[in-house]
Amino acid sequence: MKQPIIKMKENTFEIAQKKIHVLAFLIDFTIYATIITILGYFFGGTLEDAFGFRLNVLATLTILFMGFFLWPISEGLWGQTIGKRIFKLKVLSDDYKPIEMGPAVLRALLGFIDYIFLAGLIVATTNDKNKRIGDLAAKTIVVQLKK
Repeated sequence: MKQPIIKMKENTFEIAQKKIHVLAFLIDFTIYATIITILGYFFGGTLEDAFGFRLNVLATLTILFMGFFLWPISEGLWGQTIGKRIFKLKVLSDDYKPIEMGPAVLRALLGFIDYIFLAGLIVATTNDKNKRIGDLAAKTIVVQLKK
C-alpha cells in the first residue's frame, strides 16, 4: 500500500516502508558488531573452545555504553542513525516535529524487545504507519525524506 506524502516547511516525506527500515537497522547493527569485534580483538582475549572474545571491564563498559546510547543519542540529536541517514529515513514525533532525547531513549530501550522477539515487526504490520512498539510508546514515527 502506497503511503501518503506529507509536506512540511522544508521537507516532503512519507511513512517509511518496513523493508527500508529493516535495512537501515541492519547497517546500524553491522557497524555496532564491527566495533564490538574490533574492541574484542584489541582489548580482550579470544576464547579457545568457542567463537568470541573475553573482554576486560573497559571494553565491556564501552560496548554497553554504545548499545544503550549510540542509537538514542544520534536519533535524539539528529533524528537519524547512520543506517537511517543512508536510506534518508528520519525519526520524528507524531506531530512531525524533531524528536527529543526522552522519546529517543524510550525507543531504544523498547527496541531490545522489538528486535529480540521480532515483536516490533509484528506490531508494525498491524498498523498503517508501520510503527513498532518503541514508536507507539514514544509517540514517534519513522519517515522517508523526499526531495
